Amino acid sequence: MLGPGTFYLNNGFCMTGVNNVELRGSGSNSTFLVFSGAANCNNGNGSALIGFQSSDGTWFGNPATVYNWTGGYAQGATSITLSSGASIKANSTMITLDQCDTGFTGSGCTGAATDNGNFFDCGDGYAGGKGCSVMGSDSGNGRAHRFQSETVEAVSCSPACGTAGTTTVTITPALIHPNWASGQAPQAWLIQPSINVGVRNLSANGAKTQCTGGITFTNVENGWVQGTALLHAYNNGIYLEATAHMSIVDNYVYDTGQNLVYSDPMAVKDTLGSDNLFQNNIVQGTRIAFVNGEGPSVGDVIAYNLAINCNDAADGMWGCYWQHSNGDDYNLYEGNVGNQMFEDQIHGTHLMLTMYRNFFTGWESCANGNCGGAASKDAQVTAADVLSYNRYSNWIANVMGTPGAMNEYSFTAADYYTSQSDNPIWNVSSGNNGGSYVVPTDPLTASTMLRWGNYDTFNNAVLWNAAEVPSTLSIYANPAPTACVSKVNCPASLYLSSRPTWWSSSIPFPAIGPDVTGGNVGICSGTLNTKGHFSGLPAIASSQCTGTTLTAGAWGGHVNAIPAMTCYLNIMKGTPDGTGGALPFDANSCYYNSATSSGPSPPTNLSGTVTQKP
Repeated sequence: MLGPGTFYLNNGFCMTGVNNVELRGSGSNSTFLVFSGAANCNNGNGSALIGFQSSDGTWFGNPATVYNWTGGYAQGATSITLSSGASIKANSTMITLDQCDTGFTGSGCTGAATDNGNFFDCGDGYAGGKGCSVMGSDSGNGRAHRFQSETVEAVSCSPACGTAGTTTVTITPALIHPNWASGQAPQAWLIQPSINVGVRNLSANGAKTQCTGGITFTNVENGWVQGTALLHAYNNGIYLEATAHMSIVDNYVYDTGQNLVYSDPMAVKDTLGSDNLFQNNIVQGTRIAFVNGEGPSVGDVIAYNLAINCNDAADGMWGCYWQHSNGDDYNLYEGNVGNQMFEDQIHGTHLMLTMYRNFFTGWESCANGNCGGAASKDAQVTAADVLSYNRYSNWIANVMGTPGAMNEYSFTAADYYTSQSDNPIWNVSSGNNGGSYVVPTDPLTASTMLRWGNYDTFNNAVLWNAAEVPSTLSIYANPAPTACVSKVNCPASLYLSSRPTWWSSSIPFPAIGPDVTGGNVGICSGTLNTKGHFSGLPAIASSQCTGTTLTAGAWGGHVNAIPAMTCYLNIMKGTPDGTGGALPFDANSCYYNSATSSGPSPPTNLSGTVTQKP
């Protein structure tokens, strides 16, 4: 527990092999850590201001202990059979399950990335009718040709854990993917993680360092960052590698990349993660706010975050939310606010993603210097990019686009980057000529995609279009929803059972969607990209629309400000376009009933024996 004050540190912390440890401050507006150096961490593969890592030495590109996975492949299974249980510890060991990509087989995964016409798991560069990606697989951040993965915990074993030979292992959670198969040479590799470690209620400033990550976790289960402000991290902000069941909630991340000194910054990044929660975070002034990528991640929930000013000082728009690697599957994006959701094709396929009740504006202002010398965004201006080989995407009850900025509903281009004049709501199935490999368009991206109950500003209407439901597919068909239809409310959430305690009673729950009416988010009036103004941007009070006024009822009244957006605009006094310096942040003042300022209760009923040594 650190008291109030500013602490100047000439090195970072790398805590190796610790369990049940929290670095806690007295509040992100009270305890300030200012770093002039970083610590070697991430199993020797990077540096951090504050880092946690296991002591087992496992690196996810080359794990030490690998077993064959010989049985228990069904979706929903909680019992699997491995060739050995010798190094497994019950209720401790993390088991990462993987198998060969589509078209590959054998323990060495030999073959070629051959499209099966449906659930295509691929990371290879496209060439000669094989492959799928622009740059090829991120093979260093996962096992080569084995990027479909899930990380589970060993609950128990039969025979007992720690026994050599064929072992049946009970796991949690249940398997997610539907295509585990013996012909794909499935295997399991082990991590002995650090558990129950985290950072809470402080501010960390990395402006004087060039570290791989600001706050990092490698081989960690049940970790957290909460109530924390992370300023000026160099490469990655909050960076997770080979983790499970992490909680990254109620944080403020500002200027990762140090105003683009580092050219490809990512504020919150998950690599080889499973079942992690990213909730109520505010990311300001970073090119890519949230990314699942440079390694697989599965089963994550990215929810109720605000990403603002994802500009890169140029005329091309970068999506605040990215899916960026083969194996980024079954992730839920719910209730987020930002410019764009980007399902790319740079390092391979992403499968079975769900976007629910998000607000993606599809546009950014260039009025106030945030685009460098560019007067406006004229490339990649879309609310949703679902590029080729991203299949079985689900887009339900979202609000998309900006009034006056979008000129088309949906389009497909041979080259995503050459469509300069199109500002569509949707870019679906487009190919790409902009990388090491030329990737063609993929009609299966569109035909396997579910779009239902989304409001867009091109049509100025909610679309309940049965033609956009993949109900006739031969595999993984999806009938039109029956519990989420016109004049029938959609579920408030796909992961919360009811209004959470941190959600203020003054904010409607749900806040975004076709069944929301009278939303408090309006649009700043005036001509787009007018210097000194915030025209075209969402706001919730006229006082936030410098030089103009707020026009109520924008976006059909289907958007209320989520708690993170309310915090940023009303409490932190941020600008609608995200320009300006770092802002004071206190999670307690932002999230109703937030528990971020209080740690665990003091223990009671303790007793002890004092022994005096001679």
